[in-house]
Amino acid sequence: MFKELTKGCMPTRATKYSACVDVYASEDVVIGAGETKIVGLGIAIDNLEEMISRDYGQPKQFMEDFMSSHYLQLMLRSSLGKKGLILPNGVGVIDLDYKDEIKMIIHNPVRPERWTARIEKGQRIGQITLLEHKSWILGIESYKDRKGGFGSTGDR
Repeated sequence: MFKELTKGCMPTRATKYSACVDVYASEDVVIGAGETKIVGLGIAIDNLEEMISRDYGQPKQFMEDFMSSHYLQLMLRSSLGKKGLILPNGVGVIDLDYKDEIKMIIHNPVRPERWTARIEKGQRIGQITLLEHKSWILGIESYKDRKGGFGSTGDR
């Protein structure tokens, strides 16, 4: 499901019963007190349509239904939360038609001691899982194709 863009960043699963896979920082990042940084994960969604077709032998309609009813959810690892770091929006939502590098927005809340967070390339910083949703029940349709990458669906 994933394509490795940066060597050593392919997601891994800690145990056979892990609900999520771990994702890694693709770069060294320093996040000062009160700062927010976007951290690359060195991966992208790759050939999902081919994978489902190959593994399940399903017709195009199955793929359309799958793509429109699933998404990836990205969360900060609890070890970083324990240090005080947060995702400003709580979780990251990655649509399955997003093809650019997956990234995390990480915030270091202001602390009296001016603590600086250091994230090293190759460090496990997040977890990602595939979830199903039922947004079709809202009755809102769109037939536009994605154009662009991170934040490309606009601010409004």
